Amino acid sequence: MSASLWKRYVALLVLGAMLGGTGVLLVYGREMEQMLVLNQSLQMLTEKLREENEALRQTQRVSRKKQDVVIEEIRVVVLEPKPHPTIEVQVARHVEKDLASLKGKKVEQVAGVHEVLHEMLRRREYVVDDEGTIAEVRVKTVAISRDLFLFVTVETKREGT
Repeated sequence: MSASLWKRYVALLVLGAMLGGTGVLLVYGREMEQMLVLNQSLQMLTEKLREENEALRQTQRVSRKKQDVVIEEIRVVVLEPKPHPTIEVQVARHVEKDLASLKGKKVEQVAGVHEVLHEMLRRREYVVDDEGTIAEVRVKTVAISRDLFLFVTVETKREGT
């Protein structure tokens, strides 16, 4: 009888160990499965963020290329001694019209040929009214940015003088 009792205790011990091991495996198996699912979702999120990061970098590269500063407007500022306001406006229009081809050009390109601007407008003459008044324009300073500023002096004289 004692041998069979001993066998029962051993059988119960083995059965308890098996049930305990099975319980531990189930609990840790669930945790491991949750960790694997979490790991996969984090990998997918990481891949998505990498793709977004690359797209943002590409967009940034494109926007940097678009940021090349170009001349958008040409402004003529007449310095002292100023002529009559109507002559001043007409001279500004003539000069802006002559330099209209510079609109849309990169600032670096125009800055590289600023001597040409000075030479082109050196002693430029425009007929500004029906009476034959001639306005002689001389460039004093050029400021190149998004707006091309030309600081000029204007001297008026009658045609034939």
